[in-house]
Amino acid sequence: MTANSLEEHVTGALATVMDPELDRSLVELRFASAEVDAGGRVTVDIRLPTYWCASNFAYLMAADARDAVAAVPGVRSVTVRVLDHFAGEALGGAIATGTSFDAAFEAEADGSGLSALRRLFLVKAFTARQDGLLRRLLAGGRSAAEVCAMRLADLAPDAPDREAYLDRRRRLGLPVDATAPLAVRPNGEPIEPERLEAHLRRGRLTRIGMEANASLCEGLARTRYASAHEEVSA
Repeated sequence: MTANSLEEHVTGALATVMDPELDRSLVELRFASAEVDAGGRVTVDIRLPTYWCASNFAYLMAADARDAVAAVPGVRSVTVRVLDHFAGEALGGAIATGTSFDAAFEAEADGSGLSALRRLFLVKAFTARQDGLLRRLLAGGRSAAEVCAMRLADLAPDAPDREAYLDRRRRLGLPVDATAPLAVRPNGEPIEPERLEAHLRRGRLTRIGMEANASLCEGLARTRYASAHEEVSA
C-alpha cells in the first residue's frame, strides 16, 4: 500500500468516528485530522470547540479514533493528541497506555466506566435518526398505522438516513433483519399507531437539540481555529 493510499484509508477510518454527543463525524465537524509518516505511524490530532469540553466526552472520541485508525491495514502505531484542552496531556497519556477513563480521571469518575454514557448518546442518536426517517414517511402520505406496520424490508434502499439508522439500531443491540419492525423504542418495543405522535414529539425535541448543539459547536470551533479552517477551505 502506498503512502497516499494509506493516508486515504486512515482518513476514511477517522471519518467513521463520531462526536458521541452530536452524532456527527469528527472529520465532517473538522474536530480531527490525521498525519501518516512513511513508516505507517499515524498521529491523530483532535481539536475540540472549547478548552473546557468534558473530559469524558473527549476520552470517548480519542479512544474511538485510536481504535478505528489502528484497525487500518498498514498502520503500525497510532498516537492521539487532544490539543488545546485542559486535560489534553492526561487524555493522550491514558489513550497511549490503554488506561480506562475511571483510572485516569479518578476525581471525575464514579467508577462505573463510560458504557452508560455511551449508551445514552447512542439512544439519542437512534431517536434523532428515527425521527427524521419516520416523519419523511408520514409526509410522503403514509398513515400512522401504515408506518407502525412497516418492517425494515419495507424501507427503500435509498431512503435518507437509512444506513445511519440501521447502524444506530445495530449498536444498541436492536434487530436489523428484514422482518424487524421499523418503528421501535430504544428498548426494541414496537410503537403503537396511537402513540406515534407523542413519540415523534419527543424525537423532534431530541433531534432539534442535537442539531442546535452541533451548530453551536461548529461555530465555536470555526472561531477558535479560524486560520486552520480557512486553510482547509482554500
